[in-house]
Amino acid sequence: MVAFSVALAAALLLTGLIVPFLRRGQLLDVPNERSSHSVPVPRGGGLAVMAAVALASTAAALTGREVLWVPLILALALAAVGLADDRMPLPGAVRLVLQLIAGVGVAVWAVSTASPAPAVGLFALVTVVAVAGYVNAFNFMDGINGISALTAVVAGAWWCWIGVENDLDGLVTLGAVVAGSMLGFAPWNAPHARVFLGDVGSYGVGFLVVTGGVWAWANDVSAVLCLAPLAVYIADTGWVLVKRAAGRRPLMQAHREHVYQQLVDGGWSHTASASLCAAVSLVVCCAIALAPLTVSLPAVAALLLAYLVAPHLARTGAVA
Repeated sequence: MVAFSVALAAALLLTGLIVPFLRRGQLLDVPNERSSHSVPVPRGGGLAVMAAVALASTAAALTGREVLWVPLILALALAAVGLADDRMPLPGAVRLVLQLIAGVGVAVWAVSTASPAPAVGLFALVTVVAVAGYVNAFNFMDGINGISALTAVVAGAWWCWIGVENDLDGLVTLGAVVAGSMLGFAPWNAPHARVFLGDVGSYGVGFLVVTGGVWAWANDVSAVLCLAPLAVYIADTGWVLVKRAAGRRPLMQAHREHVYQQLVDGGWSHTASASLCAAVSLVVCCAIALAPLTVSLPAVAALLLAYLVAPHLARTGAVA
């Protein structure tokens, strides 16, 4: 509770304090063809979130809780990359290389500290790909008010539960600081955005969320449980890439083909679209936690499919 409370209070306070500085520094998100907003909004609120994460982690350590310091340091480093990208867009290749390096760092740390150590080859490969892939997915999905805050709160709560169930104190701390900091950020971002997370926040928070899964998997937690809070963002981003590849459209070109974007374009509010995404993520986690895999996996597959076709259902009137 100390980690969660400090993260919540710090993010709530620091986000409010940083907004005027972002405006004065002209760190603004100017609307473009991919945007879901119509006026310039300050970006870089993730600075406050990552500061809250660091403060809360330090407070947790002072009260005797385990803190996963290596992932935290890597998250702060990746957030710095995001901040540089917020100020002046970096080449995609540079961002990817740095994300892959962060993935390698997490893989080496997890292999060297988990007991028993996971199979090095497969674990390292999956970790590096998962980290880079999910950080980018989190960034792509951070396009409407509240979506990243709500989804990260679900993920943080999930890592807390997984940590308690499997006696992984460091995972509990990580989950608490992610959930608390993003809950503190939420009122500044939704329902009407006074500030955006920015790449500094999406890179840092996305990295922490996926690292929770890496650390749990390294400590013999089922891969299905480790994927649960990541499933919606992976499914949405993956489905867009498949559609664009099938249509021979540039994969890296700005677009509005994510589920949340199509729902907003179809008349849904940001709050409704973001809430649907977070609610599906929550139901996926609950289904996997409460039902046998023979029941939960088909149910989750059906739920994710329903989520992916939600814009079509909305257009035909099947979903109000």
